[in-house]
Amino acid sequence: MPRRHSATQIRAKSVPNLTDLTIRTLPVGLHLDTRLTSFGIRVGKNRKTWIVIRGTNRTKVSLGHYPAISLADARKRALAALAATETDQIAPPTFPVALKEFEEKHAAHLRPRSAYQLKRNLTRHFAWTKPVDQIMHHDVAEALDAIKAPSQRAHALKDISTFFNWCIPRYLKSSPCVGIKKPPQKSRDRVLSDEELAKVWNRAKEIGHPYGTIVQLLILTGQRAGEIAALRWEWIGDDEDTVTIPAAITKNGRATRIPIGKMARQIVAGVDRVGTLLFPARGYTDKPFRGFGTSKLSLDKCGVKGFTHHDIRRTFATNMAKLGVRLEVTEKLLNHVSGSLGGIVGVYQRHDFKDEMREAVTKWEAHLLTLL
Repeated sequence: MPRRHSATQIRAKSVPNLTDLTIRTLPVGLHLDTRLTSFGIRVGKNRKTWIVIRGTNRTKVSLGHYPAISLADARKRALAALAATETDQIAPPTFPVALKEFEEKHAAHLRPRSAYQLKRNLTRHFAWTKPVDQIMHHDVAEALDAIKAPSQRAHALKDISTFFNWCIPRYLKSSPCVGIKKPPQKSRDRVLSDEELAKVWNRAKEIGHPYGTIVQLLILTGQRAGEIAALRWEWIGDDEDTVTIPAAITKNGRATRIPIGKMARQIVAGVDRVGTLLFPARGYTDKPFRGFGTSKLSLDKCGVKGFTHHDIRRTFATNMAKLGVRLEVTEKLLNHVSGSLGGIVGVYQRHDFKDEMREAVTKWEAHLLTLL
């Protein structure tokens, strides 16, 4: 049980954002965090005690001792303790109402693609109408069990956990997702053979704009599906042999500029200029194409089994290695950051590899021509 402290305590001092490092050097006294002002640590001569101050009478409640209780766990206990006061006074909203508020206050700060995926997962897999404090552990588990694909289930669990963590301490004392484990996922290693890639290309060409054209550009550039689908005419270079994808669109938040070869330029030149987007969603001029799920069913008629859009990106990277392209050049083309660009290289290396990337793209298109 949390232990209440008397009002005769040492005067509290504010500490800029408590960290494990600052905690070790704090002098005797009560030190409050500036990040969560009602939370802090009381440093005595023999031990350090986590404290939360709650209620109108400013009651100090002990949450446990450091280091037996870590800083992260102490914050969670503090939020739960504060919620115990707040949720007694405010009736929690229904799930749809709380979800709308969550989207306005949290998802609004995400990149457009991330916000779209988050909203899509939450509305697609969770349809409760009752107040959020009445959603129990078994409700979440049942909703997740209805999702058959392990990857979709893992993403749904991540997103619903994000939502319920946001509800603490606004409307909940704790999350009903606690204890639900992420399903094991086998890392994909699917790489399309040359014959399979040719089949996918030819089928995509038959499908045409917008989806088929997107798939062709995925094969040619190795970019992510969402990034190609969001292409705008203004991102095409004046010389029409480069494409710039801004940080707001990319998965890693890093802008990228890649060269495109003759085949890709011909495909782009064949797209009608209607609005600002190369691939607008059906019925829209300002929203990018998003019908990958249903459109993929048409692509599957090419006869190639068990592949995803992301496998095309892996196939691109694998073929770069076969063509003798250096790893750092491939990573620049893919706008991917890994251990090969870490450490000193990642910090100090600023070569743009423009010529090397263009040479790699030329090699790749020449190889594709031999397949087609």
